[in-house]
Amino acid sequence: MKVFAFINQKGGVGKTTSVVTLGSGLALRGYKTLIVDCDPQGHVATQLGIPKSPGLRRWYYDEEPLDQVIVQVRNNLMVITSDKTTDRVLGRMREEQWGAAEFADRLREESAAMEFDAVLLDLAPSLNHLQIAAMLASDYVIIPTRLRYTDLDGVNEITRSISETARRSRMPGRYFLLPTLFDRVTRETHQRLLELVNAFGKQVLPPIPQDVKIAEAPGRGMTIWEYAPQCSGVKGYPNGSGKTIGGYEVILDELIRLIEST
Repeated sequence: MKVFAFINQKGGVGKTTSVVTLGSGLALRGYKTLIVDCDPQGHVATQLGIPKSPGLRRWYYDEEPLDQVIVQVRNNLMVITSDKTTDRVLGRMREEQWGAAEFADRLREESAAMEFDAVLLDLAPSLNHLQIAAMLASDYVIIPTRLRYTDLDGVNEITRSISETARRSRMPGRYFLLPTLFDRVTRETHQRLLELVNAFGKQVLPPIPQDVKIAEAPGRGMTIWEYAPQCSGVKGYPNGSGKTIGGYEVILDELIRLIEST
């Protein structure tokens, strides 16, 4: 089992969309997958067409067993939903010295007991106890980011937090950056991508092209794999030499490689 935490202190970077897209893609490939919504906005449920509910609060705050709070939304795809009561989870973590570590340990133990292949955590756009707990629970942190100056500044803050958390704990400290909403016709976007690669090298994943169909899919009650699996957001975009670059499909393949690695 591998745990992936999707984190960025900036909102509007395609974080929840990436979690839902990659989680549902793993499920379609036959991997038993759990998405944990750690954001009080509860947008994972919205994107998957199910009601928001206090699943995370029931599991952590009320200490109900994991198998009693998960919602199955597709074959192989289960969700712990969230809503505004997730603030109680944060409140308990603040009150308890080892709250974040307890959250991480329980999540890994109970997910492994239910034989999940992958767990994807969707975090709110802020630095709080839940982010620390998610980093402690994770094998890999994925940092979705738009290629704008202010968003890249947020990336630096997150990577510093990952390094500091790893230094103080058993967390592996492995992370990847996922450029999202990539506008391939804008010069600044290409320049920012180059800056990111120069700074982080192979930790930068291929970009996700901006694609209106990705935004349309939840409104149709479908994931992008069901709604438009051949769109550029999934398949990537041509680079002029007969090859395609980026797209969620290539990111999905990378996650599968990490899941299968020892």
